[in-house]
Amino acid sequence: MLAACNDRPAAGAAASAPAPASAALAASAPGTGHGAVAEDGSAGSHPGASPLAVARGRIEVQGGLLRLSPLQDGQVDALLVQEGQAVRRGQLLLRLSGTAAQAETGVAQAELQLAEARVSARSQHLPALRRTAARLAEASAAGAAEPQRADDAAQALRDAEAELAVARAEAGVARQRLAQVRGQQARLELRAPEDGTVVRVATQVGQRLLAAAGDHAPLTLLPRRPLLVRAEVNESYAGALRAGLRATVTTDGDATPLALPAARVVRISPVLGTARLQEDAQRGPLRVVECVLEFDHPPTDARPGQTVRVVFHR
Repeated sequence: MLAACNDRPAAGAAASAPAPASAALAASAPGTGHGAVAEDGSAGSHPGASPLAVARGRIEVQGGLLRLSPLQDGQVDALLVQEGQAVRRGQLLLRLSGTAAQAETGVAQAELQLAEARVSARSQHLPALRRTAARLAEASAAGAAEPQRADDAAQALRDAEAELAVARAEAGVARQRLAQVRGQQARLELRAPEDGTVVRVATQVGQRLLAAAGDHAPLTLLPRRPLLVRAEVNESYAGALRAGLRATVTTDGDATPLALPAARVVRISPVLGTARLQEDAQRGPLRVVECVLEFDHPPTDARPGQTVRVVFHR
């Protein structure tokens, strides 16, 4: 026997007769077909399992929509995508004006070239200095040259090697400086973090953007990830939920209901919240527990944000 939660007594029974505790799992969403077990059991019937209850839910993409903002403030120089466009990971979406960054890059490249030229020049002197120092050292040991000349040649070699080491260090610093400037220039570019579809463009060429845009991000991306259902279950019956519970899902709206693939409960929230899918606001806020369901296979006719009706089964 399926127990209804619409406060109407069953035909032929006293209004005060209690329903068995094991008869149904009450759903969270109020209104027709919500917060009550399906009266005829036909909506969302599941082979081999009796319906427990219905709940309202919403289709979401795993992880949610991605709100994208540049890593630094700047003026939009190029907008390369439009709403509804599919993009690939790493694709350039937006570029900020980089006149100053380009100038800094040019200076850093020139500094690196100068440092590398110093390294090359000092490296060319070393072979001759090494030969001279070795020859004078041998001559001094044989008594054919003054020891002072050998000492001077050895000191000149040490000085040249020290200068070469300094030049190489300067070249390393210049190289790091160029990499840093190029990194700053890359911050002017906004690229897709993963495959998806651009669902909102909230900027235009010439507009100044802030890095910390928050909810006012210039671009919103729908990532290409699996869809799931987030359903709301009344707190009084949340204890009957369990991972693995089977359910059927149908669209819920003005259009004709459309059956979606079967789903199963994979996560149950440990905290209570206020119902967001409530139809009858006059009943006051409802305390609910959210549960997440995954489809057995990807639905082809579902969209993120779509309201659905979830029928749980034993």
